[in-house]
Amino acid sequence: MIRNLLLVSLLVLPICGHGAETKFEGGVASVIASHCMECHGEKKQKGSIDFSNLKTTDAAMKRWDVWRKVAEQVRAGEMPPDDEPPLEPAEKQALLGWIGETFDTSKRPHPGPPLTRQMTRFEYNQTMRDLLRINFDPAYQAGMPGENVAEGFVNHAGGLVIEPSLMEKYFEAADLALDVLFKDNGARKFLLGPSDATAMPAATVRKVMSAFLRRAFRRPVTADEVEPFARLADAALAGGDAFDLAIRKAMKPALVSQNFLLRMESSPAKAGAVAQISDHELAVRLSYFLWATMPDDELFAVADTGTLAQPEVLEKQVRRMLADRKAETLTRHFLERWLQLPSIAKALPSQNAFPTYTRSLRDAMERETRMFCDTIRKEDRSVLELLDADYTFVNTELAKHYGLPAPEGKDFVKVALRPEDHRGGVIAMGSMLTMTSHTNRTKPTARGKWILEVLLGAPPPPPPPNAGSFAPQPKDKPESASFREKLAQHATDANCVGCHRRVDPMGFALEEYDAVGAWRTDVGGQPLDNVGKLPGVGDFKGVAGLRKVLHEKQPQFVRNVASQALSYALGRDTDYYDEPALDRIVAALASGGYRFSTLMLEVAKSFPFQHRKAE
Repeated sequence: MIRNLLLVSLLVLPICGHGAETKFEGGVASVIASHCMECHGEKKQKGSIDFSNLKTTDAAMKRWDVWRKVAEQVRAGEMPPDDEPPLEPAEKQALLGWIGETFDTSKRPHPGPPLTRQMTRFEYNQTMRDLLRINFDPAYQAGMPGENVAEGFVNHAGGLVIEPSLMEKYFEAADLALDVLFKDNGARKFLLGPSDATAMPAATVRKVMSAFLRRAFRRPVTADEVEPFARLADAALAGGDAFDLAIRKAMKPALVSQNFLLRMESSPAKAGAVAQISDHELAVRLSYFLWATMPDDELFAVADTGTLAQPEVLEKQVRRMLADRKAETLTRHFLERWLQLPSIAKALPSQNAFPTYTRSLRDAMERETRMFCDTIRKEDRSVLELLDADYTFVNTELAKHYGLPAPEGKDFVKVALRPEDHRGGVIAMGSMLTMTSHTNRTKPTARGKWILEVLLGAPPPPPPPNAGSFAPQPKDKPESASFREKLAQHATDANCVGCHRRVDPMGFALEEYDAVGAWRTDVGGQPLDNVGKLPGVGDFKGVAGLRKVLHEKQPQFVRNVASQALSYALGRDTDYYDEPALDRIVAALASGGYRFSTLMLEVAKSFPFQHRKAE
C-alpha cells in the first residue's frame, strides 16, 4: 500500500469552492478523456483499467482501487507513459486534488459497510468446544465442508454463505455435540450447576437456559428471549422426559439459531448514522479477531462493567489474550493465509529434475515458515523480520537442502544465519520459492508477483486472455539461449510490457534459488543472470540487491501489513474510508518498534473496529 496520498494531495490543490461532482464531471473527466482513454477505454484496457464506465462521481467513487493506482502512478511519473504527452501542471493538480477531496474521510470517519459475520468452520468448532466445554470436533464429525477459499482470509463476510445443505450439517453437528456433552460429567456439571431440578423444575430450567443463552449468544439476554427456549423444556418435562433430555431439547434450537451461528450486532437507529459498538460487541469482535472463538469468562466480565473500550482496559485485555495459547490462530489463519503458505501443498516439482524434493522436505519447508511466523507472534518481535532476519528454523533434511550445518537430533531447531548462508526472511524460504515455481524451472514472474502482491500490497492486474504462453519464435531468429531471453521477448508485447517491467525484475533477483529453493551459482553450467531493473529504482543484483530494494520500500510494506491485519479483523477488504485508521496504525508501529503486539493493539483500537454504521 502507498502512504496516504489523499491527504497529501489536498495540500497541493486549494479548494476552489466547487463540489467534488462538478470538478470530476468537468475538469477531471476531461483530463481522463484527453490522456487515458486510448489505453484505458472501451477498445483497450491496459492493466484491466477501464475509464469508459467512470463518467460520473457516483460511478467513480465506487472504484477507489483504480484511483489509488492513478494517484500512485501520476506522482511517480509513470502515467501517462513516456511515449505519450505529459500532464500539464494544472491537469495533474486537478486530478490529484479531486482524488484527495473526494476520498478524504479524516473529517467524517466511516467504519465501512455494516456486516453480519458468519462463523468459519474453524471458528464454529472452537466456539462449540468453549461453549460446551467438550473436546470434540462437531464440524468434522458431521461432514461439514470447509470454506472454498483458494487465497486470502477465509473469515471475510463476502465469501461465507449458509446454504440449505450447510444448515443440515449444523443440525447434525448440534446433535452430535450434545451427545458428547451429556455423557461428560464435568461438562454436564458446568452446564447445570448446583441447581435442584426436582424441587423447582421450571425455575431451574430458566436459570440454566439464561446462563447458557448468554454464553451462546455472546451477550446479555432478556427474560423474553429465554422464555421460548424454556417452554420447550417445560413441554418436554410435562411429557415425561428426564431433566437432561428436556434441557437438551431447549439447547438444540439455540445452537442452530442466527444468534449463535452469526455474529449479530445492533445497528444505530438513524439511517446512515455511525455509533460505537457496545462493550459486549467489542468483546466478541476482539475474541474472534485474536482467538477465533467466543469471549472467555474474564472478557465477558470486563464487558459487563462497561469499561472494555477504555484504552488502558482494552490494552490490558489485548496483551492478556495475545499471551494465551488460543492466539496461535493468528499464526495459522492470519499470517500463514496472508503469506499464501497453503499454496505449498499445490507445488509439484518434477522428481526427475529435483530428486531430493520429497514430501518430508515439503513439510519441513512449511513448518519452517510456520515456526518463524509463530516466533514473531509469541516473542512479540518486529514484523520487519518477515523481510529479513538473522535466524530461521530447520531440521536435518532442510538444513542439508539449504547447505546449513546439520543440527543435532531430528527435531527442528532455531539456527543463527550468516550472510554467506543466503537465507533470512520469507523471500529466501523454500516454501515461498517452491510454490512460485514451475515443475521443472523457476518462474520469475510468479516470484515477482508474490512480492508485489503479498509483501507490498500492490498486485499487478490480471494478465490478458492470451498471456501464459510464449509467442512463436520468429523464423529468421535463432532459438533464445535462455529462459530469460524468451521471457524478455514475451514481455515486449504491448499488452504485457507495463506489468512485466514491474514484476519480472524482482523475480530475476531470486534466480540464485532454483525451483525448490536450493542455492545455485549457475544454470546448466551457464552463468546466472540475476540482475533486475525497476522504474525509479535502477539496477539491482541478486537477493542482496532485492533486500535493499525492499528496505527502501519498507513504508509500503508496513502499510500493507497494517492493511492486511485490519482486513482480517474486519472481515472485509480495506477501502478508502480506512485510510485514516491505517495512518494511525502505521504511525504507532513506527514509534513502537514495529512489534507484533502493537499491530494487534492498534487494530483493536481503530475506528472501524470499534464502530458500526446503520444498515
